[in-house]
Amino acid sequence: MQMPRRSRWLLPTLTSTRGRTVTLQCHASHDPTMDLTFTWALNGVLLDLEDPAGPYHRVEGKESIGDLFIVNAQLSQAGMYTCTAQTVVDSASASAKLVVRGPPGPPGGLLVKNVAETSVELRWSRGYDNHSPIGKYVIMGRSTLSLEWKKMRTDPVNIEGNAESARVMGLMPWMDYEFQVIASNILGSGEPSMPSHTIRTQQAAPTVAPSGLGGGGGDHNELIVTWTPMAREYQNGDGFGYILAFRRKDTTSWAVVRIPHVESSRYVYYNDSLMPYSPFEVKIKAYNRRGEGPFSQIAVVHSAEEEPTVGPSSLNATALTAFEIQVSWEPVQQLSANGILRGYEIRYWRQHEREAAADRVRTAGLETTARVSGLRPSTRYHVAVLAYNSAGTGPPSPRTTVTTRKPPPNRRPGNVSWKTDGSWVTVRWDHVKSMHNESAVLGYKVLYKHEGQTALKVLDKTKSSVSLPLPKDNGYVVLEIRSWGEGGDGPAHEIIVSRDSGTGMMVQNGASSTLCSPPFHLLTGLLLLTLLSFSGL
Repeated sequence: MQMPRRSRWLLPTLTSTRGRTVTLQCHASHDPTMDLTFTWALNGVLLDLEDPAGPYHRVEGKESIGDLFIVNAQLSQAGMYTCTAQTVVDSASASAKLVVRGPPGPPGGLLVKNVAETSVELRWSRGYDNHSPIGKYVIMGRSTLSLEWKKMRTDPVNIEGNAESARVMGLMPWMDYEFQVIASNILGSGEPSMPSHTIRTQQAAPTVAPSGLGGGGGDHNELIVTWTPMAREYQNGDGFGYILAFRRKDTTSWAVVRIPHVESSRYVYYNDSLMPYSPFEVKIKAYNRRGEGPFSQIAVVHSAEEEPTVGPSSLNATALTAFEIQVSWEPVQQLSANGILRGYEIRYWRQHEREAAADRVRTAGLETTARVSGLRPSTRYHVAVLAYNSAGTGPPSPRTTVTTRKPPPNRRPGNVSWKTDGSWVTVRWDHVKSMHNESAVLGYKVLYKHEGQTALKVLDKTKSSVSLPLPKDNGYVVLEIRSWGEGGDGPAHEIIVSRDSGTGMMVQNGASSTLCSPPFHLLTGLLLLTLLSFSGL
């Protein structure tokens, strides 16, 4: 606009797209000795041009230019804009229309008609096209099983922009649904319509069979059949239940039972004449008020197992140490197991104790040897082995007896001495002599670890010494020395030696010595050195 007395609107009408920045131009000429101000109004409402976070901004520049910036124009900002230029003595105004194009508005009047088992018809009225023709519609839906809206399958597949109805396909029978319609044009998809009222599709007979058919176990003379209860989306109607058919394998006649209640997941058949672990063929289907569904695939389920009828044979028990024995036996044949043989149970008890108080250990599989530890030294044990399955244990094997070995000497190697020589250390100790009630010493075990490397050394048969390389850079080596024999390992003597230790000695039964770095737990990451035998004790 130009003033005084006249105005000039440079763009009397303007069309823009939602999201863009729009410039409305307003120019004025005036007496330069007077101050000039500009104001803007939308549909008669004065705009706030001072809010930096708002969508409206004045162009900074010449006093005679009052252009308006609209940042990120929205559909709600379309309308009649009026620019007013004013001095203390005069004013002038000019107006122009801003058209903002955008995605369509939401369709209205959404109705659901002609509800069937797996389809419904939707009808709606067109919403505003917002100055760009509607190109297509999309129908969204959700059931009571999910809060998420999903695109629905429709007839026609592609719903054109001039349509006001379509059929939704592929629904689940006897399920609650609600729907929305979304219009779109070349500028994008608009807001969805208000959701329809909730409808429930018509009932239908089940179309799928229950899953997870199986079973087994239970008590004597029982056949137990189990399955996974049908989820709500597969029930298709009320009055829901299951029809179970079963027959002994290699027979022709089916026994059929009806099992009401959707939550049912097992059926127990009892018969006094039912043999243990007999194979049955079973199949299952669902039903409701509208009819029956298809049968599942046939599964084979066995009647309840019974305990094995025979026990293992050729039982043998050997003492390994004062605290451990090894037990071996001949296996039980599967035909006598009355089911699936799961493993074996070893029972052991001390002489003069009752078998009822026996300790028990079970194998994890069908192994025919096992070790039993945690025993008392120099003690006579009775041992028996039983086969077991899911029904329990069978009869025991003939028992055998075994006596654990004498315990190892309860003394550490004494008078341990060491001497460093350059990068090596030689460690010596006195022989450990066993008492009459202890097992003979057959050799020594040396466990050691040092900084920077780990190594293995096997001692000579008759020696009670060991030479080991020392770590570099004043590191330390930690050693544990213990005797071993038929009764097991004796207590250990521990020393810690570094390069600068020189010569040292620890007397019999002395405390451990620390000569360099702080001690650490020896059993972590230690290597084992074994003296295979020792003579001359």
